[in-house]
Amino acid sequence: MSDISNNSPGGDGRQILAGAHVLLADRDANTASAVADALRDQGAAHVHTVGSAQAFLDAGRTPPPTVPRWDVAVWDTGLTGDDEALTAFLCQWHEQHPRVPLVVNEETPSTRRALAVLRGRAADMVERRDADGLVAALTRALHERPADAEPRSRVHMLVVGAHPDDVEIGAGGTIHRRADEGWDVTILTLSRGAGGGDPDERRDEAHRAAAAMGARLVMEDLPDGSITDDSHTVRTIERTVAETRPDVVLVHSDSDTHQDHRAVHRATLVACRRVPRVACYQSPSATVAYRPNRFVGLRDGDLEAKLTAINAHHSQAASRWYLEEDLLRSTARYWGRFSQARYAEPLEVIRDATPLGFFPADHV
Repeated sequence: MSDISNNSPGGDGRQILAGAHVLLADRDANTASAVADALRDQGAAHVHTVGSAQAFLDAGRTPPPTVPRWDVAVWDTGLTGDDEALTAFLCQWHEQHPRVPLVVNEETPSTRRALAVLRGRAADMVERRDADGLVAALTRALHERPADAEPRSRVHMLVVGAHPDDVEIGAGGTIHRRADEGWDVTILTLSRGAGGGDPDERRDEAHRAAAAMGARLVMEDLPDGSITDDSHTVRTIERTVAETRPDVVLVHSDSDTHQDHRAVHRATLVACRRVPRVACYQSPSATVAYRPNRFVGLRDGDLEAKLTAINAHHSQAASRWYLEEDLLRSTARYWGRFSQARYAEPLEVIRDATPLGFFPADHV
């Protein structure tokens, strides 16, 4: 994480921006270069400039090797189009990077444009080419960003899956139970499931499923069927780890016949090497080598939420035998015999480095 001062806005800009990593988009390369120079003069450690929406999103997902994470981003509204398109784009950014504030540059600020920016949950809007105004806006955004202000009294859990519906099948009941108990739960899905259907449809289904479980969804776009455990996949996972700072991580087991699942398992262990608790859920493609050693008891409501989440994947439910409700119920009932509850989900604990008693026995 960058070494950025927490001094209040309005002071020395160099102190506030010291060490900041900034992603900057502008339609004109000369303007982008001039603004980048101004931000570096105020102490920014790295300013990466792009000239299109796709390049901006790509850089957001995969920062340059010298950038551990983005601290703040700047967007030129001239690259987006009308108000509706601007709001949609800003919402997309916020969905993918909720703790990276976005400041908007607008050629001719107006109330109408400001409303579009507000609906998109951007941090601020300033007049394009107003370098001083931009520095002041970045100062406020960095000072007020959620990552700095968020209390750590809640337990944070990250659940990683290769495809849409993976985490629902393996840990949907656990996700709902922990979210209902007050945990902050994030689902990271690394592909959009293009190998099993339309990726846009599957993305919408995944959002509905996450809402049913009470979790937040982060969806990446790695190639379905060809996910590897290389440094690119590790960095992709590390971005969400840096944003959520999880206490607990759940992921596929290495004992699995699906190559994407095994790759995601291995990459996650590297990306989550400093997370104190890591465990693996069971996928339909898990082998007999999967050896659970922890069982999370589910209430009736947790199981129903899991089934609702799985049924949200309409494009898959009709053609996947392992999504049939009677099988899902009977499987949960079977694992319940190893817990104190009627239903349960199994977990294979890989690491438990928390102090003894920090969580109840089944609270992975």
